[in-house]
Amino acid sequence: MIVQRILVPLDGSRLAEAALPAAASVAQRLGAEVLLLHVLERDAPENVHGEPHLTRAAAAHEYLDAHAEQLRGQGVEVEEHVHERPVSDVASALDGHSHEFAVDLIVMCAHGRTNPLDRALGTIAERMLRGGSSPILLRTVRRPQDAAFDVENLLVAIDFGHDVELELDAARTFAGAYGAPITLLTAPEPASSTARRLLPSASALAGEFDEADAGPRLGAYADDLRAGGFETRAMVAKGEPSSAIVAAARSLAWPLIAVITDAHGGLASWYAPSTLQRLLGTPDLALLLIKEP
Repeated sequence: MIVQRILVPLDGSRLAEAALPAAASVAQRLGAEVLLLHVLERDAPENVHGEPHLTRAAAAHEYLDAHAEQLRGQGVEVEEHVHERPVSDVASALDGHSHEFAVDLIVMCAHGRTNPLDRALGTIAERMLRGGSSPILLRTVRRPQDAAFDVENLLVAIDFGHDVELELDAARTFAGAYGAPITLLTAPEPASSTARRLLPSASALAGEFDEADAGPRLGAYADDLRAGGFETRAMVAKGEPSSAIVAAARSLAWPLIAVITDAHGGLASWYAPSTLQRLLGTPDLALLLIKEP
């Protein structure tokens, strides 16, 4: 994975600004350029996340200038852009600019909680995953003022039915840049409730087979990473994937969690359909969401 340009969408809120420490850190480690972007929204609300919304181009330029200077003071190369023609679909505009400016990574934040509106309409990050192809480093932030960022561990959630090498390539990039060990995690997909009820013995046997098969397959990937000089361990977890991912992340210091998403922007089929929402609704996670071609 090559990261030369990082897009950071900013709307004027402290929540959005919590992406800046992550973007600066990654840019410094990988020698990348940061592009700060604000999109003017048609019929924009007066407040966003409880704070005044940037609704005028002049104010947006001034706002981006201030943050760009702070980043330059940290040795980061920065560009700025304001989409001055108001749009009704911010997610589409952000995705369009990610292609226009040849962005390799988008860094942004979510609240770390979900509400009925989010579930009905989808967060901007989810909509960008459905429509775009750029990986997203997404932070689920509970307290924007506590926005320090580091990567001391890479946690890679493995779905054998999808492009594992795509995730491992990203893991190598970030683990190499931060000198971080890698943990490979998989959780064999639980049998459906119907199958468990109708064929309990067969379901139990299938689960045992999946778990037994997962260990050697995961071990082979771990051995390949070790051969490349990366400190690596492998974990086969039981239970729902979202719970397994969060539990593993909580056991690690400063983890970056790499997960692959399918062509429709949901987590790949190894995961329950709600897993992405559960992760986005879990506070204080750093997720590297990688879109499968």
